[in-house]
Amino acid sequence: MRHRLRPSLVAVLVLVAIGLALAGLWPSAEAQAPIVLKLGTVNPGESPRNLAANEFARVAAEKSKGRIKVEVYTNNQLARGEGATLEGVQLGTIDVAPVGSAPIGGIFEPAYLPLDLPFLWTSRDQVWKVMDGPIGQELFKKMEAKGVKGLCFGGGWGFRNMLSNKRPINTPDDMKGQTIRVQESPIYVAMMKQLGANPVPMPWGEVYLAMKQGTVDGMEIPVVTMVSDKFFEVTKYYSLTKHTYPPISWFMNLKRYQSLPADLRQVVDEAGKAACALDRKSEVDKEKGELELIRKAGVQVNEVKDLKPFQDRMGPAYDVVTTKVGKEWMDRVTAAVKAAQ
Repeated sequence: MRHRLRPSLVAVLVLVAIGLALAGLWPSAEAQAPIVLKLGTVNPGESPRNLAANEFARVAAEKSKGRIKVEVYTNNQLARGEGATLEGVQLGTIDVAPVGSAPIGGIFEPAYLPLDLPFLWTSRDQVWKVMDGPIGQELFKKMEAKGVKGLCFGGGWGFRNMLSNKRPINTPDDMKGQTIRVQESPIYVAMMKQLGANPVPMPWGEVYLAMKQGTVDGMEIPVVTMVSDKFFEVTKYYSLTKHTYPPISWFMNLKRYQSLPADLRQVVDEAGKAACALDRKSEVDKEKGELELIRKAGVQVNEVKDLKPFQDRMGPAYDVVTTKVGKEWMDRVTAAVKAAQ
């Protein structure tokens, strides 16, 4: 014999369930199935990018009380290289990613190109002041037309220096005839040509093997990346030219961002700010001891005493960028850089 609940008891149970839900004690669909965001980086190990990515995941989970779960994929697991990573964010196969300015300017948005001009920046504080100001906000606005939401500017890849397996670099003539891997950006191609080198644009995921096998003679990367990606294992000489500092933009797929409830969009914004703050701090902290680590690994590190001969050859690289972005934007960026000194 079946036992039926009396209508009055059913009504009481419904009211209890409604009360629990309103009090936040009844398990909601959101609590049962958190929103999952995929975050991808191109670096292995304890890179500042990866530390910042894990911070983004931690803050997003904490601030959303578990409604957002961020899965972190490092070392090109979601896409091979920064260009492909940003394309993944555009397409929505990757939700969040940090990307350097060089491939953005070279592939997606030319307005980013001036950020990688050789010998433009003199300090990190100068970079961050410009990127946190109107120039940075305008760049993010331009990127929304590409389908991505700019969350914040992190650190950078650090000031970039020359590495080589042929000889140390002390003068521009030391670059002559060397085959140098460069980022996928016309600035780096122009810069190397002006120094007499043979530039080879190459995605990041292919670079370590190219250095190991001798496909290229050298490349240019910052100290932090030299260590995090273990290039000290395949490099003889590291010369401190400090020629560029490419800022890192943290992006999210725009439609994915807009699809979130307002309170979760705020959570993502806060997670981005926390990630970028740690990105900057960990880059500075790590760089302090890593030159010594490189030396102990057997790499010959040399200061470049006179950078003026290098700087004097960079006019054509600036001309290339001015042609691509227009004099007005070029003047605005250089004026902001000068004001931030």
